[in-house]
Amino acid sequence: MFDADRPILNSEQDRLNRTTFAKYLARCILDHKSTESLVVGLYGGWGVGKTSVINLTLQEMRYAASNMFDDEMPIILNFSPWSYSGQNQLIYSFFRRLSAELRRAPFLKNSEKIIHLLELYVSFFTQKPVPKPFRPSHSVLTKIFKPKLKLQESYGWESGRDLTQVKAELNELLSQQKQKIIIIIDNISRLDDPEINQIFQIVKSMGDYSNTVYLLALDKEQVISAMNRIHSDDGVKYLEKVVQLPFEIPSISQQDLESIFFEKMKRIIACLPEDSWDKGYWADIYYSTIKNLFGTCRDITRYINTASFGFSRVKDIVNPVDFLAISAIYNFSPQVYYGIRDNKDLFTDVMDGVFDYTPEKIEEDKARCNEILMRPGRIPYDMLLQLTIRLFPRLRCMYKANIPFYHSESIARKNRRICSPDIFDIYFRLSMPTGYIPEQEMNAILSLTPDENGFALALMRLNHDEKIPKFLDLLDGAATTKISSQYIANVVAALIDCGDFFPEGEDSLLSFNTAMRVHRILHQLLRRFEIRDHRFHILREAILKSTNSIYTLVNEITIQNQEHIETEDTYLPIDERDFSPEQLETLQKLAVTKILSWVETNRLSEHPKLLQLLYAWKKWGGSTTTECSQYVAQLIQDDKGLINFLCAALKDPVDQAIAKLEKNSDWEIYLENISAFIPLKTVEKRAITVFEDDSFEKLREREQLAILIFLDLTKAETTKVIPKTGG
Repeated sequence: MFDADRPILNSEQDRLNRTTFAKYLARCILDHKSTESLVVGLYGGWGVGKTSVINLTLQEMRYAASNMFDDEMPIILNFSPWSYSGQNQLIYSFFRRLSAELRRAPFLKNSEKIIHLLELYVSFFTQKPVPKPFRPSHSVLTKIFKPKLKLQESYGWESGRDLTQVKAELNELLSQQKQKIIIIIDNISRLDDPEINQIFQIVKSMGDYSNTVYLLALDKEQVISAMNRIHSDDGVKYLEKVVQLPFEIPSISQQDLESIFFEKMKRIIACLPEDSWDKGYWADIYYSTIKNLFGTCRDITRYINTASFGFSRVKDIVNPVDFLAISAIYNFSPQVYYGIRDNKDLFTDVMDGVFDYTPEKIEEDKARCNEILMRPGRIPYDMLLQLTIRLFPRLRCMYKANIPFYHSESIARKNRRICSPDIFDIYFRLSMPTGYIPEQEMNAILSLTPDENGFALALMRLNHDEKIPKFLDLLDGAATTKISSQYIANVVAALIDCGDFFPEGEDSLLSFNTAMRVHRILHQLLRRFEIRDHRFHILREAILKSTNSIYTLVNEITIQNQEHIETEDTYLPIDERDFSPEQLETLQKLAVTKILSWVETNRLSEHPKLLQLLYAWKKWGGSTTTECSQYVAQLIQDDKGLINFLCAALKDPVDQAIAKLEKNSDWEIYLENISAFIPLKTVEKRAITVFEDDSFEKLREREQLAILIFLDLTKAETTKVIPKTGG
């Protein structure tokens, strides 16, 4: 549901009882029998319904005109200057519209003369010629024998009259009419100062014409300010001189606004199950804050549009009251909304339990929160504070620490509250920049480095929120210098233990994958220590403590090893290396020990980097290298183990097959990833068995492709026909 911000068109749409006033105004204008001109002003601020009143007045005028004699029916021009810009453009367009309305009036006496004089009049104003259709007609003889006369009245001054004479002739003709010319000008307040001045020049120039009535809709204070800037503080007198009959459109009552708001709100929440709407919670939010935000119907319309635009997409996964509340903040105080969005750690429990919530930390967070709540917007600070405390119970420890209050994170998650870290980001889907981390949040995360477990938990939260690539990008560089040297060991240990959970990332000529990004950060941190033994101790301890990741530490040692190989471009003199050859060998043996521990706990075969881990085991294993081959032989005896092994060994061919749907002749080289650990024939027998089993069709696409590509590359003979993989 989207509510266009448009004024009402007729009395059936009137919810504010403006119809009676509009009818009275219309009848009074029509009953104005004097031939003297009249200028009526409708004064009202932004959004009070000036255009709606004009539409209701027009409706009544047209209804009343339908019962008049033809020669008494008013000629009505409804002119909106907002559609035009520029001094000459505005004046020219106004008179073009007026001429068009006069030409359409069938019972206007002397219409041709009136229109011609009007065109001469505007020619004096705009310095433009009278359009050919509005120039006086000449006889054929005149055109033949006095052709120059055709040009005599192209411009006002060529008519042989001055402006005063033209105006006097035009006024005399208009005074003879029974029909009134009613000119309505709306949206005056939207114009620039010079254009507002031009509108009043038009009114002054035409304002004393007979049988002419102006109805002007404007924001009085705004127009006075514009006139003050142009006429040196004479705006009030200027307006009073032009407008003879002013009417103030009153502000809309709170009761009427509430009635309109509830009517529109019903359409938003109509689709919600009754048990998902907490009436008590809504009452707290509405009567404390939302109710006080609406001063005009336009405020309501803008809010309803903001709330309803994305609600249908998330209504089943958010708390509706929280969504309506945060939409109010977005609509009326957007800078505060962005501050909340960008400081998840401040408004949710995302970091709770990670560190002790000391008085110093409370004051630090309170200062951050105050900065956000004091940002410019239409919601006062006190009201914002009351609302955000209701939305985010964590703020109570800052502002209402002495008042007992129960809050359960599990209940908040169940009720899909915005204060739940797992739900928080959903509320900002239409505005959340991908992976964006503000400086305040970055600093808050780095402040956790004294606590290894706390920092590790923060990394996992960032990963859950899909922000870890951006965090690593920010950390790779100057941010590492913000980490105190006494806490570097904690950061290294956390990265080593969490790295396997991070997304792999893109590896291209212009970017690093996540593993390389982690290595760069580790390298920068370790090089903060000049003594090599100190670096070695930190990395060794991180590897010893690691239980959740294995590939990250293996990859780190692999890259470190490249500094020691003369044939590699990364080869460095021994004094420039992070570790000595003896230290690197110790780290390699330690990595193999970790791999063996993953074998014992049956986790190695499930690792997506199984192939790289097997190569490391084989290369660094020493006496355990035979155990590596034995492990693979045992692994493939199990169907799931075989599939995992083939998926790892043939990952690139499988990826290419899915992407391009064709076979590549170079795929045969990937068989070396298999033969390096076990004879191909041994694997082939097991692969045929899995392929010909009825359960093969139940395997996932990647698993089926891995087996099919292997059998195709080895040209295995099977009872069941192997589908062609292309090529």
